[in-house]
Amino acid sequence: MKARIAGAILAGGASSRMGRPKEGVPLSGGLTMIEHVLGAFAGVVDLVVVAGDCTGFSVSDRANVVHVNDRHRGVGPLGGIEAVLASGVANGYVVATCDQPLLTPDVLRTLSGEADDRAAFLRTEGGLELDPFPGYFPATLHGSVRAAIDAERLSVRGLIRTLNVRWLTIADTDAACLRSIDTPEDLRGL
Repeated sequence: MKARIAGAILAGGASSRMGRPKEGVPLSGGLTMIEHVLGAFAGVVDLVVVAGDCTGFSVSDRANVVHVNDRHRGVGPLGGIEAVLASGVANGYVVATCDQPLLTPDVLRTLSGEADDRAAFLRTEGGLELDPFPGYFPATLHGSVRAAIDAERLSVRGLIRTLNVRWLTIADTDAACLRSIDTPEDLRGL
């Protein structure tokens, strides 16, 4: 049976700034970055799709986790989003990245709680539009994402500007949990 909403984690990047696959980077407490993101999805969704090579962490033995490979290599996050939307396991996906270990279930619930046929992204109470991850992507966007890839328009923000999206508000103080950990310096600053 197809899920109404699934979580999705993009884990296919080169991690060149980190120097090793980010999903497998251990944090304090021994959990890896991707394990923290998976933990944030627990209790929010019943199924999580991991897109990309995910070379730094094995998802094969995880319950309620499906792995899909990027179908278009070298096109950045849009390739992962396209693979998630093509998986067909849900009507919509709350998409995060493997390098967002500070995510909270409450922020993910904000995106999953009011899901409909429009993409949804977060902004602060002050009106600042935040990074596109996490964001809600309905499966019906697959054609638009595929067309953007085919036309080599690879910016997720650029795609968002072409869509009729919903902007959901989170507290200014919650914006810090969306932070990506991209470099060893970011890691030391946690």
